[in-house]
Amino acid sequence: MAKLINPEEMTSRDYYFDSYAHFGIHEEMLKDEVRTLTYRNSMYHNKHVFKDKVVLDVGSGTGILSMFAAKAGAKKVYGVRRFSVIF
Repeated sequence: MAKLINPEEMTSRDYYFDSYAHFGIHEEMLKDEVRTLTYRNSMYHNKHVFKDKVVLDVGSGTGILSMFAAKAGAKKVYGVRRFSVIF
């Protein structure tokens, strides 16, 4: 479980990573159709890059890019994220 940090002791780095533990930022990114569809289309139109590959999605958040990679033909997809819970 993530260690709780006193807000008075938080650095800009702590605030940056903490922002990704909140649902709102992920909702905002998912609702950005231009962004999301651009990622999806770039993967789907370049399936040869993903076919039978192992993909590491660092900072996977909701996992949508991991899902796109899997649908594009990746053999295995690993999604990792730093924050502990989306709330």
